[in-house]
Amino acid sequence: MSKNFSAEKIFLFTKQSPVLSNLAIFAASKLIWVLVGLLLVWEIVIKHLAGRSVLAIVVSIFSAWAIQLAVAYLINRERPFRHHHEKPLMELRWNTPSFPSGHTTVSCVMAAAVFAQDPVWGSCFFLVAAAVALGRMAVGVHYVSDVVGGAVLGIGVAVAVSRFVL
Repeated sequence: MSKNFSAEKIFLFTKQSPVLSNLAIFAASKLIWVLVGLLLVWEIVIKHLAGRSVLAIVVSIFSAWAIQLAVAYLINRERPFRHHHEKPLMELRWNTPSFPSGHTTVSCVMAAAVFAQDPVWGSCFFLVAAAVALGRMAVGVHYVSDVVGGAVLGIGVAVAVSRFVL
């Protein structure tokens, strides 16, 4: 293990504490659904969005997800827990490659799409997206570069779609 900041250090630190482990599992697996719920509340209740605004968000999410899957299978990077022969803190439902992180991609594309229309709410979404990314590393299923790649991809897609749709 290197002396630099790494996902492995985060994972090893997290698995020492049942409280941190449970928080990491929640952030890594459930928090993205909280973000989806917040997105719906923000769209329907707070902003009363319709038409092109909703279209931009939906197109951003599905485009980023599709690109993420294509890149993941093209690069086909092994997940850290397999590489380091460790048991992750949570079971994965699908056996997908590690880079880029799909959860981080989708969380960041939602945050960036909201930010493009409302910077205050978008900033809140980015905080939740950061927790999702940290959680994915803390449970041992992603490297730092996986979540950074997912964040860049998600933000890039949201920016591109908002320029063409809005």
